Amino acid sequence: MIIVHLYDVIKNLIQCNDTLNDLINIKSSQMYNKKQKTKPQVISYDRVKSYMQWMIERYGDYSAKALLQKANLLFSDDTQYNEPALAYLIERGIVNDLRYAQRLTESLTEKDIGPNKIKEKLYVKGFSSQTINECVSAIETSDEDYFDKALSLKIKKFGEEPIDELKLKQKALRHLISKGFSYSVANKAVRYSKDKYEY
Repeated sequence: MIIVHLYDVIKNLIQCNDTLNDLINIKSSQMYNKKQKTKPQVISYDRVKSYMQWMIERYGDYSAKALLQKANLLFSDDTQYNEPALAYLIERGIVNDLRYAQRLTESLTEKDIGPNKIKEKLYVKGFSSQTINECVSAIETSDEDYFDKALSLKIKKFGEEPIDELKLKQKALRHLISKGFSYSVANKAVRYSKDKYEY
């Protein structure tokens, strides 16, 4: 009696499971059909221009190269309007690589990084080498300022004492050079001693 009852329960569960699977399949096929039925949006000059303006309003400034790359990704089916839309924004002063690079350079000089790291960060943003060199050469930071920044980084990571052990010295030099400081500035910072004023 119990076995017969258990058999009926299992049979009903299997039927319910089959019904549930059928419902899921119907629902997923309906969703798939809806996706297929949606018409692709038409790519136009105004749509590309609006997208670029929206990106700038939403996320802040972009370099011309980065903005063009984003538009080329989104509108990969038809890229004929991307460059004219970008040219419009450049013409109106909405996209200005030099202005944006100068602002970035000013904010990067406040960090404990050297000029080479600043150049690297500007390059990653998509600026031309001419714009990068113009911005970095306009930085009013002396070698002494860079030395102070390098020394500050060295003290944070390796302590105040001058480093004599070869492997630790190499590690400190690599660290400072990776932060954009020249070898001479990094070497001075690694060898610096308050007591001896060793440079």
